[in-house]
Amino acid sequence: MVLLPVVGLCDAARCGEAAGGAEREEAALKKAGEDIEKNRKAGATVRVVDAKGAPVAGATVSVEQARHDFLFGCNIYMFDRFKSAEENEAYKKRFEELFNYATTGFYWKSYEPEKGRPQYAYTDKVVAWCAARGIRLKGHPLLWGHEAGVPTWSQGQPAADVQKQRVVDILKRYTGKIEFWEVVNEPAHIRSVKIDEPYRWAREADPKGYLIVNDYYVMANGFPPFLKLLEEAKAGGVPYDGIGIQAHEPRTMRFPLENVRSTLDRYAALGKELHITEFTPCSGGQDITGSHVTGKWDEAAQADYAAKFYRVCFAHPAMRALTWWDLCDNGAWLKGGGMLRADLTPKPVYSALQKLIHEEWKTRAEGQTDATGAFAFRGFLATYRVKVKAPGGNAEAEIHVAKDAPNEFKVALP
Repeated sequence: MVLLPVVGLCDAARCGEAAGGAEREEAALKKAGEDIEKNRKAGATVRVVDAKGAPVAGATVSVEQARHDFLFGCNIYMFDRFKSAEENEAYKKRFEELFNYATTGFYWKSYEPEKGRPQYAYTDKVVAWCAARGIRLKGHPLLWGHEAGVPTWSQGQPAADVQKQRVVDILKRYTGKIEFWEVVNEPAHIRSVKIDEPYRWAREADPKGYLIVNDYYVMANGFPPFLKLLEEAKAGGVPYDGIGIQAHEPRTMRFPLENVRSTLDRYAALGKELHITEFTPCSGGQDITGSHVTGKWDEAAQADYAAKFYRVCFAHPAMRALTWWDLCDNGAWLKGGGMLRADLTPKPVYSALQKLIHEEWKTRAEGQTDATGAFAFRGFLATYRVKVKAPGGNAEAEIHVAKDAPNEFKVALP
């Protein structure tokens, strides 16, 4: 006779809830896989011709993805701020190996400790390093009602004309170098700085700049005040291009994946692109909250959830960018918030995202052209390197596979 343990009603309820949560998470991941195939890929054809324009059959064509269109990023706040040259180089190496997008800081209090002497030299160095590696840049933030956004030489938030001068000066200096801007930070929480005029100043200063309105607590409950602010701004003609969603409040919450998807749907209804601007699942031993998963936020939990969260966000058609907040535990604003430990060795989360972004979400294809000189493939939306080998000669080209585009490319042999 086998004696079975008696399960109380509360235990049974918790077990049921956990099982239901696991099933919902699995369903969300399954849908994400289907949506990634649909939303992040497109068909393309490379057509090989000879010098006279005639199709070349039987040529060998290889295509390899070089640069993702989607922006996978992190703030780059510890750039050249470690104690040794070796640490600085290790940080840069890890950054470049994983990301194609960086957020550089413009917090007024620390950026301009003396009036009229902003730290442009440091930003110029970051901009040059990123430009040399094809890493695109976002500036964050130009104005913020928080104490970090108030310069020490000012009695409270500077007057509107001083704010305008800052916005205009910075955007004009970095036009064509920094593409994306969070002009005002967290305006639905800290309302001392409105978005109306600052975004108009920014648009006038750099008409091609991409302007993002950014706030937090959105993944917790949708944060209706932020949605309302964006709706009113859109109706009032405030120029903004993207919606920035911070994803680290509440700080220990493991946001249910089905809620992540529904929140993205809700904000996508505004017709703007979505950006996860600050994502920080930690590994500092905090209790996991808000999820069917229990236990501690350790390195394994951090890696497991991050990969799942990235899948669901990358799958959404309105998403443009995913930004992790703090690459290394040394300098991180939350304990254990980095992808690298304090000694700059990679945690499991770094390897998990490296595998996703640069292996699973990377297209390589090879084959031979048919009688019409065509080689067809389906790949992620990205820039590709193409190599052609044929009896009549070899050729190389760079192509860009885009959503809702013909994606027909001709490569001529010499």
